[in-house]
Amino acid sequence: MKHLSVKAITTSALLALGWCAQVAAETYSVRCTVEGSIAALDDKKLPAAEVSIEIQSIGNNLFFKVQGPKPYEMFINTLTTDQFVGKNLTNASGMGIQQKTIANGEMRELRIARANMALSGYSDFIYQRKTQRLSLQGQCRPS
Repeated sequence: MKHLSVKAITTSALLALGWCAQVAAETYSVRCTVEGSIAALDDKKLPAAEVSIEIQSIGNNLFFKVQGPKPYEMFINTLTTDQFVGKNLTNASGMGIQQKTIANGEMRELRIARANMALSGYSDFIYQRKTQRLSLQGQCRPS
């Protein structure tokens, strides 16, 4: 059995910790007042609500976690897996994500404008066996 020196163990531990620190993502949060409407249901308006959006960037991938009342909650990201296809919509004017569920074709999209932190987007859902789209608009501010 080979004996490892304290220096070798310490060096290995520090390298492992350094790698973990690089992988960890910092979370940026914004609070938003959001209002939804469903065009296919005679432009039905949903009550305005306060939501928080946690934004993370890990490598080339972007993650949005929206927490609030049920119709506005969602988690979307730019990852492409066997269940979802994600797309990073970030450009000079804003940050955004579009995600499609492969099994049923439902789409979700969120964008936050850089200049005024305006929120826009949509989320598909099934209502009476038809896909409907909830459109979202709102205004965000730093948490």
